[in-house]
Amino acid sequence: MVEMVFVLPLLLLIMFAIAEFGIMFSRWLTLSNAVREGARVAVVYRGPGCTVGAVETAARNAVTSYANAGGVPINNGDVQVTGTPCGDADTTTVVQADYDHQLNIPFASTLGTINLDYTSTMRNE
Repeated sequence: MVEMVFVLPLLLLIMFAIAEFGIMFSRWLTLSNAVREGARVAVVYRGPGCTVGAVETAARNAVTSYANAGGVPINNGDVQVTGTPCGDADTTTVVQADYDHQLNIPFASTLGTINLDYTSTMRNE
């Protein structure tokens, strides 16, 4: 019984840390897929009035809608689109997004947040 009192809190802490790492990794994968989807939207954009503003808006909307559907709550301000959309095939477009993941592990509440970010660079088509 005494051994269990010493070992159980440590065992629970490790178990919750493993679960939290799995959640964080899942959100990072969702963020990476969302950024790649936004970059793809930017480089193949053929909508009316192919301007830099229209392409950036379409890419930001693609990233935020994909991420929010996957459980990563980001907004358009967390997404940066740089490059020359609607440009020549030799130019690239870069889409980058950030998300601050709040760690939620019992008995270790002072861990704070971990910044998850992803950048995707694609060549314009």
